[in-house]
Amino acid sequence: MTATAAVLDLRLDLNPEEVLRYLGYPQGREASAAARERLGALWPVALALLAPRGAYTLIDREEAAAIGMPEPADRVGVAACTIGPALEQTSERTAGAALLDALVLDAIGSAAAEAAADALNLELCSDAASRGMEAAPRVSPGYGSWDTSCQTSLLALLPIEALGIRLTSGAMMVPRKSVSFAAALVAPGDVAGHAASRCARCGLVRCRHRMAPLPDG
Repeated sequence: MTATAAVLDLRLDLNPEEVLRYLGYPQGREASAAARERLGALWPVALALLAPRGAYTLIDREEAAAIGMPEPADRVGVAACTIGPALEQTSERTAGAALLDALVLDAIGSAAAEAAADALNLELCSDAASRGMEAAPRVSPGYGSWDTSCQTSLLALLPIEALGIRLTSGAMMVPRKSVSFAAALVAPGDVAGHAASRCARCGLVRCRHRMAPLPDG
């Protein structure tokens, strides 16, 4: 049975270097002076526009299978979070006059959304630990074999109205800087094996949660 989900204010661990990665400067590639200058100038502005919130709830295997989650466990945490609309709207308004600023603001938003998901996932991991379990790495609709259309049924389990999230007809979240995910809750020591079996069937080369190498061929 689905438990009641409370809305949580999230504290973000946001790193400027992660923002540069979203701007196209991976580790080892030096960012342009212009990008770093605008990132420094816009950083306090962007942080003031963030309103990160999230919610999660626990469901059983049958409910997880019904929303299309690959490899559900007996207990699964499902979650959604957002940074709110303000930063996204500011980036869109800026695009016509200052494209670089708009790109930097958008990259900050992307990094902030991922940081919000990490913060919410930490709450879920703490909940799992209190139950004597561990949370496997999170997975989201649209990645691997989990179809994006399943996002509708996943979010139906959560108080998205209270979070300020809505879905388009194509099952995309608004604000765009929002993340939905699920994590299997498993016995201590089972996380690595659970993640490895899933990773072996996933074609995502660049994945921050990958725990097993891509299969040959």
